[in-house]
Amino acid sequence: MEGINIWNMYNIYRKKIIILFIACLGLNSSFGQGKNNQFYDYGRWIHFGFTVGTNFSGLSYDFSNTWYNQKIIHGVSIDDVPGITIGAVSDLHMGEFFHLRFIPSLILTQRNVHYNTTGDTVAAKQVESAIVEFPLLLKFCSERHNNIAFYVIGGGKFGWDLSSDYKAVKNPINPKIALIPQNYSYEFGAGLDMYYPLFKFSPEIKISRGLNNVLFNDKTIYTNIFSRFRSNFIFISFYFEG
Repeated sequence: MEGINIWNMYNIYRKKIIILFIACLGLNSSFGQGKNNQFYDYGRWIHFGFTVGTNFSGLSYDFSNTWYNQKIIHGVSIDDVPGITIGAVSDLHMGEFFHLRFIPSLILTQRNVHYNTTGDTVAAKQVESAIVEFPLLLKFCSERHNNIAFYVIGGGKFGWDLSSDYKAVKNPINPKIALIPQNYSYEFGAGLDMYYPLFKFSPEIKISRGLNNVLFNDKTIYTNIFSRFRSNFIFISFYFEG
């Protein structure tokens, strides 16, 4: 059995995401009407920028055989807490419509794991992460109309959780859930390039799906009921490039 929270998170925040993109379109309509601005980056083979945004993190999981043989925990749920994403952008131009992007980023996030135990009590464990990620992405853009271009983007990335303490001495009275630091994942998304005279502003949404098992099983009841964890994210990002 697997609990995948990434799509539930999308459904929860879907209206906010739509409103966000409509607001960005309105902003561009107010300040970028008329003919296309000159391509400030045309003829250049590389440009740089930065990104800031928020993220919503979930964990997909499979239960182990221990789950079916124990009677202490009756249910599990995982809540996400909005996190922060900041990063630097390097964009290599591969013709007019393709770009190769390298975006090293710092991601601060938290997940709350709730265990429904015997006696209708709930035990909660926080899983906090400070992840350094190194995405390598391919971006395909449409033609620009009225200073707006739509694009799709996708690729892979490697991440390292700086806050992972899976090797630390465990507290048997209050055990924590620890994740191993290495994380491999793929991601895909879409966005809008909005061109202004001196810079480009791009709102973007991406979905990231983990590939490897990040669960560290320390043999407590809180971890040995699972056979694996995978990290999933929804990213809402704002890019400023010049």
